[in-house]
Amino acid sequence: MKTKTRFFILVTSAVFGLLSSAVAIAATVTATEYGAVSGLNAKYNTVKYLGIPYAAPPVGELRWKAPRDPQAWSGVLKAHSMKSTCLQKGNYFANVPSSQFGLPVGDEDCLYLNIWTPQKPNTKRPVVVWIHGGSNFKGTARDPMYEGSFVAAHSDVVFVSLNYRLGLLGAFTHEAFQNVGSKGDRSGNFTTLDLIQGLKWVRDNISQFSGDPGNITIMGQSAGCMNVWGLMQSPLAQGLFHKAVCSAGIPNSYPQMIAEGRSEDFLENLVVGAGLAKDNDEASDFLATQSKAWIRRFMYSRTSEEIVKAQDYIVPFQHINDGYVFPHGLEGIMLGSYNKVPLIMGSTSDEGTYLVGAPMLKPSEQELWDMIQNPPKNRHLTFDDLLTTDYLTFKATTGATSASLQLTLGNLYRMLRVYQSDVYHYSFEWKETPSPWHEIFGAVHGMDAIFYLGNFVTQEESFSRFAWTPENKESRERLRTEMNAYFTGFFWTGNPNSLISNPDKEWDHSIVFQ
Repeated sequence: MKTKTRFFILVTSAVFGLLSSAVAIAATVTATEYGAVSGLNAKYNTVKYLGIPYAAPPVGELRWKAPRDPQAWSGVLKAHSMKSTCLQKGNYFANVPSSQFGLPVGDEDCLYLNIWTPQKPNTKRPVVVWIHGGSNFKGTARDPMYEGSFVAAHSDVVFVSLNYRLGLLGAFTHEAFQNVGSKGDRSGNFTTLDLIQGLKWVRDNISQFSGDPGNITIMGQSAGCMNVWGLMQSPLAQGLFHKAVCSAGIPNSYPQMIAEGRSEDFLENLVVGAGLAKDNDEASDFLATQSKAWIRRFMYSRTSEEIVKAQDYIVPFQHINDGYVFPHGLEGIMLGSYNKVPLIMGSTSDEGTYLVGAPMLKPSEQELWDMIQNPPKNRHLTFDDLLTTDYLTFKATTGATSASLQLTLGNLYRMLRVYQSDVYHYSFEWKETPSPWHEIFGAVHGMDAIFYLGNFVTQEESFSRFAWTPENKESRERLRTEMNAYFTGFFWTGNPNSLISNPDKEWDHSIVFQ
C-alpha cells in the first residue's frame, strides 16, 4: 500500500509539474506602469491580455466624476478573462443570456481594457482601439463579435477594446454637482473622459505590448462611431490618436441646458423610485426644498439597480457643450475646428432595418434572440411570423431611414473633404444571408464592422449568428480578405491603398463593399 501511495504521489507530482510548465509556456508576462500583467496565447498566434484596469473603479463618490488613474498592484495581475459589462439593461449586445433581457446587468466597476498582440516579435506595430456601440446605453467589449485576434494577426497590429460608462452614468450634469471637484468632474461628459483616459493608458503603456504610441487608430460603430466623433471634437483628445474609422454614426452635441433637463428628469425618476414622491411633478417640488449637498448624498446612495430603472430613455444626451471637454457644438466640425486625422467613414445599405425596423418585429426580444441563435431551425419562418405590419410598409419605412443616413453621411463626407483630403467613404452592401433574414435585415446595422473585425461567430451566442451558412462561406471570407487589405493599409499608413497592387482596385475616396 505504501509503495502504491508513493507511486501515486510521484505520478501526480509529475503531472502537475507538466501542467504548470504548459501554463508557464502559455502565459506571457508584460510590464505596465501600474504593475505586471500576464496574458494567454490566443487564436491566430496572438497573445491576449484581458481585463486590465485603465482607471479606478468609478464607484461610491467617484460615481459622476472624471476617471482617476488605477491603483498600482504588486505581483502579477492575471489578465486572463474579461471583466464585467458596464451597468445597463440586459439586451442583444450586453453579452448576457436572453433570460436577463430588460433586467439590470453589469457592474459600475467596469473600466477595463483588453489587448491582443501578435506573438511574432515586433517593436512598433500600429495600434487599433475599438469603441463598441449600443446607443451609449448598452453594449460591451465582451461581445464575441469584437474579439480582437483576427485583426491583430491579419493586420499585424495591436488591438485594444475597452468598456466605458453608459447612459446617465456616462452623461450627467446637474447644478448640485457644479461647484465640486475638477472641471472634468463638473463637465458631465464621463463617457468621453473615460475614452480619453483609456487612450492615455494606451499612449503610456502600449509599447510594452509591441504597439507604437505614435500610430493609434480609434475605431467605432454606431454609438462607438459617435464617440469617435466626440474624440475628434474634443481638444482634450488631441494627439492621443492619429487615424479614425467611423461606421454608421454622425456627430452629435447638446447644449448644457438640454443635458441638464434630462439629468433633472433622471433625478426625479430616482426620487419617485425611492418612494419620496408619487410622480415627477411632486418630485420636482420636493427637490426644490432640498440642499445641493442632500441631492449629492441622495445620488451617491442609490443602488445600481435603481440607477438602471430610472433611465428608460432611447439615448443619453451625450457630448455636452460644457466649455471644457466640448468647447464647441456641431459648428466646430462644420467650421473645420476638430482633430483632423485620416478618416474612414461609412455605413451599410440597410441601416434602417434594425434602427427603425426593430419595433415592427413581432417576436419579443427574447424570442427573436432565440430565433437568431438557431437559424437552420427557423428557415421556415415567413414575413407574417416576423412582422407586425405588411412587408412593403416595413421595407418603405426602413428603406427611407437607410437612405437618409447614407445621404447624411455622404454630405458629411463631402464637407470634411473641404478641410482634408485624406477622408475615405464606403458603402457596405453584402447581404447574402439566408431567408428570411436576407429579406428582413439585408445588410443590417453593424454588418460592416463584423467583416472588418473578421469575426463570423458561430460557436457562441451573438446578434449576427443568423447570418453565417456554409453556402455564403466563400463569399464572406473573400470580402473579409478584401476589406482587411484596405484597413490594414490604413492602420499602417493612413492610406487604404498602400497594400493594393491593382490600380483598378484602389479606394478612390469612395468604395462599395459587396
